[in-house]
Amino acid sequence: QIVLGRSHLRVAHAIADELHNKKGLKPINDVARHRIDELRKEAGMTQDVYGREVLHCSQGTASQKLSGQLALSAVDIWRTALVFNVSTDYLYGLTDIRTRDMTPV
Repeated sequence: QIVLGRSHLRVAHAIADELHNKKGLKPINDVARHRIDELRKEAGMTQDVYGREVLHCSQGTASQKLSGQLALSAVDIWRTALVFNVSTDYLYGLTDIRTRDMTPV
């Protein structure tokens, strides 16, 4: 199992954002918000449950993050990927393949 610190997550978040900028794609938070909301709804999860159990915040804060009033952090993306068993690349919009590759490095 690979354990990443917050600084590693921030770097990954910045790299994904840079790739989006170079390709002329929507900002990563726009893509991530849409994909997270889609996954959340497919799972029948309310914003309240998503906020409390995934982001460790209130429903109001979760709503602000999903609407774009607040930015999703790299930790938010990472936690969401773990809960929904998808890759962070999927959430960032770098791939359309949802599942994580669990192949040992």
